[in-house]
Amino acid sequence: MSEWKDFLEREWRLLKSSMRLAEEQPGKVMICFINRHLEPLDGVRYKIRYEGKEVSGTTTVNGYCFTLSPKTLQPIETWVWSRSRNDYKKLDDVIPQIGKPLLVRKCLNTFKVQAKTHPVIPVAEPKPRPTAPRPAPPPGPSPMTNQGVDVHPPKRDEKGNALYPVDRPVPDKITPEQLRKIFPKNAHGHPTDEHLKKVADELNTDLVKYKLDTVYRRAHFFGQIKQESPSLSGKEESFNYTPSGLIGTFSSYYGKLHKEAEEDGRIVEKLKNGKKKVIQKANQEVIANKVYGIGKKGFQNTNPGDGWRYRGRGMHQTTGKANYSNFTVYYRLLWDDGLINFVEKPELLSEWPYTLRSAISYWVRNECYKIADNGIDDKSIDGVTKKINPGEIDKNLAGSYEGKTNPVINRRSYVKLAYKSFI
Repeated sequence: MSEWKDFLEREWRLLKSSMRLAEEQPGKVMICFINRHLEPLDGVRYKIRYEGKEVSGTTTVNGYCFTLSPKTLQPIETWVWSRSRNDYKKLDDVIPQIGKPLLVRKCLNTFKVQAKTHPVIPVAEPKPRPTAPRPAPPPGPSPMTNQGVDVHPPKRDEKGNALYPVDRPVPDKITPEQLRKIFPKNAHGHPTDEHLKKVADELNTDLVKYKLDTVYRRAHFFGQIKQESPSLSGKEESFNYTPSGLIGTFSSYYGKLHKEAEEDGRIVEKLKNGKKKVIQKANQEVIANKVYGIGKKGFQNTNPGDGWRYRGRGMHQTTGKANYSNFTVYYRLLWDDGLINFVEKPELLSEWPYTLRSAISYWVRNECYKIADNGIDDKSIDGVTKKINPGEIDKNLAGSYEGKTNPVINRRSYVKLAYKSFI
């Protein structure tokens, strides 16, 4: 960090000594490649282009800052190598300042893992196993304590990023057996063992980055998913409602339009033998475009058909063009892949792995985990619910669920069920 400070102090001294006027020419620019803990990036390929010149190479712990002397205010382009793309990824341009030195820190979510060469060890005669039992492994952080977080909060930079990693020992990996307790086989449309393993394996790749590194966080994450996607499939939202279902679920639209609900909803006739016959199918596309259509608060659907196009999909039922757009942006940050545009291809959210990753993205982007850290009490669960589906909280407070299935109560029950599955 002293290299940055020295650069600014040195340049300001030169400016003062030379009495250079601010309107004369751009000041020098220092570009530093660092990780989110403000540590030097080692082993990252880079390219810097400006005024027809190009500087390229690979960063080291002692060579990660580069000083440029631009003559114009043309943008300085920076590129870094992306392993997932197998190509260079362009970062934000840097604009020099007239008469002022400029320090720019390019913060990347990457790090270098040093490979190890293991010597060949001669095979020895097997020794008899000890009769004494092995000691049990140390337990993970207790859900009744501070969840394994250091009680002293880490120092942070001006953007709120930790200057050094948080001391949070990650408990055991998520297992399919734990997930099966939350999504049992006797449930309708239950997930297969193979699907549960896929979910666990995907999350276990980086539990810290996905903010699922404590029991509390996992309980809230999966408890909420059980309400949004009971089969853990993340399939697209259904609008196969009866007229009464439309009036109760979408009261803001159909509350006073009972005749319209009769026209749009599914009508079932009960036969003499006790069976039911559908005499009118629900017009699902029409319903979606009405309840999620242009002008609906929070969705930012701007074109006819956007309500149906951006209906709920994924394990957190991502809904509305705004949320599809946010997922597109945040996906690039979490998985370093800027080639997918979910606004253009919304159907991808019903496919693996995007159905799960959309839930992870929403969980991290909306900082649901911070509320989850407060515990498994009803207040904390409702706090996360308000992040995911605030309308349910409003209806519950208004008493709109009286005599009906209450999703707010369901979420409380599911989170507590998930908590018992992980402890």
